[in-house]
Amino acid sequence: MLPLRSLTTALAFSVSALCGWSAQAQAPAFTSYQQFNDSLIAQFNRGDFKASEAYSSAALRQLEAAGSMTKFLTDLKAKTGRVTSTAALSDQGKHHEFEWKGEKQNLRVMLVSSTPGVLDDYIISDFIAQPTARATPALTDNRQQSPLDQVVHRAATLYMQHPDAAGLSIGIYQGGKMSVYNYGEVEKGSGRRPTAATYYDLGSVAKTFVGTLLAQAVLDKKLKLEDDIRKYLPGSYPNLAFEGEPIRVLHLANHTSGMPTTAQVYSPARKEWQSKLSLVERTAYYNQYSADSLLRDMHQFQLATKPGTTYRYNGVAMLVLQLLLERVYQQPYEQLVTKYVRTRFGMTDTKRVLSATEHQRYATGYDKHQQPQQHPNYTGYWGGPNMSSTAADLLKYAAANLAEREPAVRLAHQRTQGAEGEFGMGLAWMLDTDTNGNRRIYHDGQSIGFNTRFVVYPEQKVGIVLLVNENVSQSRLTQLEQYLQQELPAVASVRLAKPAH
Repeated sequence: MLPLRSLTTALAFSVSALCGWSAQAQAPAFTSYQQFNDSLIAQFNRGDFKASEAYSSAALRQLEAAGSMTKFLTDLKAKTGRVTSTAALSDQGKHHEFEWKGEKQNLRVMLVSSTPGVLDDYIISDFIAQPTARATPALTDNRQQSPLDQVVHRAATLYMQHPDAAGLSIGIYQGGKMSVYNYGEVEKGSGRRPTAATYYDLGSVAKTFVGTLLAQAVLDKKLKLEDDIRKYLPGSYPNLAFEGEPIRVLHLANHTSGMPTTAQVYSPARKEWQSKLSLVERTAYYNQYSADSLLRDMHQFQLATKPGTTYRYNGVAMLVLQLLLERVYQQPYEQLVTKYVRTRFGMTDTKRVLSATEHQRYATGYDKHQQPQQHPNYTGYWGGPNMSSTAADLLKYAAANLAEREPAVRLAHQRTQGAEGEFGMGLAWMLDTDTNGNRRIYHDGQSIGFNTRFVVYPEQKVGIVLLVNENVSQSRLTQLEQYLQQELPAVASVRLAKPAH
């Protein structure tokens, strides 16, 4: 997934729209962020959103049109009502976090600023205790005994208070120890909670396996990152170049190929027909789209940008990369990836195709309309790389990515796009830093009925795996992960402070 920076129905927003705020008014001097926060609340309550726009920094004003924040806050206030009280939550570097208690909804508000009265960014979410939270606690196997148990429970309780939440599996790797916590239900109304062995669809997290296999192929001298991809394609593809620059293997892995993001463009009538297919019919239909189908459609591709110059998230490019791996190894991708993760990482429950027995361990997904979705075995080349896994297996993957003992893992983590310290790409892996400047290597995933977040922090030696069987909001999952990551150092300190026995 792309880093979310826009309005969502779950009220988990990164409001880069503040950049459009007018700077015509002179911002008053504030002696503290508490004062600054109080002023923003007063403006929010009286609907004076233009006054708040004056606080945006020059960098933010360059990103979006003026007035964007006014619309955002207008919509937000209709859902929240007046803010009746506030409290400081945390203060880390440029990140100053507050709770806003509203008449109808509570908000978590982060002011990203180096000077009170100037906003570099502004993040608002509903990831905080709500007045309308579900009355019945979610099912859980968390015993709430250790400091880690308690941190996880506080975070999970915030997540599970959403009325559309279904099941949640949380995997934590810290200090060489793996812990899995489960909440909610694998199927609503069933009374069966998830376990460490429950299967979830990984969505785009599956792309990280493609990137790691690519790194292995480079080490095995099957191909080179700078190779023109046409070297490995049958037939002639003069269209897979732009201004003399061909698409290179690296461009597929870091989303700079310039390829279209959809292999085929369907008419509205065709899309309507597809939406009415049953699960069995839809699976058969999509699985008909094979590697040969993709190769045929690639003759019609027109590149939008010169390869290597522009980042544009692209699932089709990842499928082309998957196709190249099949061709250079002369093996089906399913066999390649399943064997690789089993032999290198000990992952036996990570695969594309599940047996009937394994499918019994699969959670029922719920789409954005809260309709249940059973998971099929997709084997074709439609949409993007896909994979299923469990929290227990993904913690093994987290441990391997933190240890970087495998040369292919180290190579996959090397930055290939974006400036150091900013958002960028390795080989399919997304790279950035947390609020304290710690490196973060991650990928999000979304499929029909499932959301995933997989993150490792090399300096902290921490890995976090989050799996849910619903599509409420990817950004809420990001909020959950970041809450956990901020609280885990405190847990480690408690462990170190314990007297030896």
